[in-house]
Amino acid sequence: MSPKTEVRVSVDSEFLSTLQKRLNVSKSTDLTRLALTLLDWASEEVSHDRTILSATKQGKDVHRLVMTELSNIKKAKEEKPTREPNAG
Repeated sequence: MSPKTEVRVSVDSEFLSTLQKRLNVSKSTDLTRLALTLLDWASEEVSHDRTILSATKQGKDVHRLVMTELSNIKKAKEEKPTREPNAG
């Protein structure tokens, strides 16, 4: 079992309550876990050069998720230093 880290964050109470009700989650700890799970998935998708989109059920009105932090993942991947061939 890996060590745990406690995370403390201040969030607007109304915002938190609205999310908890929308997702039917009673504990803020569970909501935080869900949020981190979603962010982990999104960062994995971007690291595999995938774009995260949302659309209506009919596939129309497409929106792309834009987050600076996710864009940084892509930049880091694109700017990987190349290895010099071994001289020998």
